[in-house]
Amino acid sequence: MKTMRCLVISTLCTLMMPLFAIDDATAADTLETIVCEGRYKHHLQGVCRDEKGDLYWSFTTTLVKTDAQGQLIKKLEVASHHGDLCYLGGKIYVAVNYGRFNDPAGNANNEVIVYDANSLVESARYKTPEVKHGAGGIAFHAGKFLVVGGLPEGVQENYLYEYDREFNFQKRHVINSGWTRLGIQAATFADGAWWFGCYGNTLLKVSKEYEVLGRYQFDCGYGIEQAPGGGLLTASGDCSDDAGCSGAVRHRLTHALFGKRVSQPITRIGFGSCIKQQNPAPLFSNILDYDPELFLYIGDNIYGDTDDMAVLRAKYKVLGEKDGFRRLQKSAITLATWDDHDYGVNDGGAGYKQRKASQQLFAQFWDDAPDSPRRMREGVYDAHVFGPPGQRVQIILLDTRYFRSDLKKGERRVGGPYYPSDDPQATMLGEAQWDWLEKQLRVPAEIRLVASSIQLVPAAAGQETWANLPLERARFMKLITKTKADGVFVISGDRHWADFSKTTSGVPYPLYDFTSSSINQRHARGTPTENPHRLLDRTFHEENFATIDIDWSGADPQISVSIVDLNGQKPLSHTFNLSELSSSTDEAPKDK
Repeated sequence: MKTMRCLVISTLCTLMMPLFAIDDATAADTLETIVCEGRYKHHLQGVCRDEKGDLYWSFTTTLVKTDAQGQLIKKLEVASHHGDLCYLGGKIYVAVNYGRFNDPAGNANNEVIVYDANSLVESARYKTPEVKHGAGGIAFHAGKFLVVGGLPEGVQENYLYEYDREFNFQKRHVINSGWTRLGIQAATFADGAWWFGCYGNTLLKVSKEYEVLGRYQFDCGYGIEQAPGGGLLTASGDCSDDAGCSGAVRHRLTHALFGKRVSQPITRIGFGSCIKQQNPAPLFSNILDYDPELFLYIGDNIYGDTDDMAVLRAKYKVLGEKDGFRRLQKSAITLATWDDHDYGVNDGGAGYKQRKASQQLFAQFWDDAPDSPRRMREGVYDAHVFGPPGQRVQIILLDTRYFRSDLKKGERRVGGPYYPSDDPQATMLGEAQWDWLEKQLRVPAEIRLVASSIQLVPAAAGQETWANLPLERARFMKLITKTKADGVFVISGDRHWADFSKTTSGVPYPLYDFTSSSINQRHARGTPTENPHRLLDRTFHEENFATIDIDWSGADPQISVSIVDLNGQKPLSHTFNLSELSSSTDEAPKDK
């Protein structure tokens, strides 16, 4: 993870510095990263690609062409300020403002300069005086160019300037985006919508009819482009006074395309929790040996425990730099939710004063797709469906922190100081998340993994569990019945030991809760809390992660859940058929 520094070439430079940058290797939705060969005088302004996959980079005063791997083919020194660019029919179109950017008086000298894509020889120039405050970017779709640009401070909307192929001005479109820092810098049409990148971690998604579909905290003001096969190419870079400026693009998936990464049935899922970021984590080698198609981080992914977002950011950085973590991000689809320590405060709930800021860092570190709902709403709950009809696996990631009411405290027991509360106003998920969960349980799927950072099935024994809010726990059980959602089982973490639980009370079929914790910490005490719902006669207290193996070959798919230790052994395992997780009677059975 690097914080970008710019050469001071204009007053813009200090304003364009991003708030937060994540190392490419930590991106959960990144398919590949391409680094532009060489370093250049001034910072990256935009990127585009041709039909062969060659890339074109605008470094303010240098136009660069590379192959699809970022290897230099040609470069050309150009006038400042060459901005974002686009490719069309063997030509490169660049929005140019000659440094008169964000002029409140509207005196910018704007042009679109056209270059031959093969030779980078200039072939045409078109004046665009309508772009009042300075042309910054350009995109093409459906027979028209859109030129975008800067804005002075305080303007609460953005402007899109439409031109035909000969750059005859057609009209100005006003989008009700709210204020964006220095207007719009980069533009593209991708995945059926317009995307506009702005400095300061703002991305706008706009319909073909120029209605704002979303505003996201997402940094792509340095270039954005349609990626081959769907998704986005987003640009970034860094500068130093002595070495100059670099550039890179990442092929990233948008939220709508995320589940399409796996068109075949998923058969291998891993999950784990509780990573002391400063400690070695050799278990990642075992996870990589298992070679999961999907891996779920279900909380305490770092031990942040701070109100200081700079400290929290730095601790995420330590995790992101671990070799095993980086390799897993590249080899598997990874999804995450949080627990108290990566949320920011031990045993924390809705009262944590930095919860909004912490959510922003969470979304940035886990690189939520630009149109992910988690970038627009409170809480980090999320859901995805993978696989074809008849073999669909739904992943439901709950947020048991952001909305959770304070817990009832009393005399400390073995597990902790918490006791069940019958307060009807107390909540675990909050009403918005409850409504969302009901909708998710109605989404078609054969298997549903509900990831809860804390245990749901075990009884209250002092520790943080759903059983401390028994009305909320009962609500979850009733919701399974109400929605007729078959195939549900729970995975959890938090405890620093592995434990398998099962209940038949209040649910239409047995509800399993498989707990895996911790990835790199042994449980010092070694004595678990009491759990009358314990499925097996043992628990496991050393470093571990869990595997979920799904055999779709038979008429009744088989699911095997195992705990894996540092030696590759499986101290805990349980196998069941999918038919077991199916409603058979209208009345829920009593607990055995």
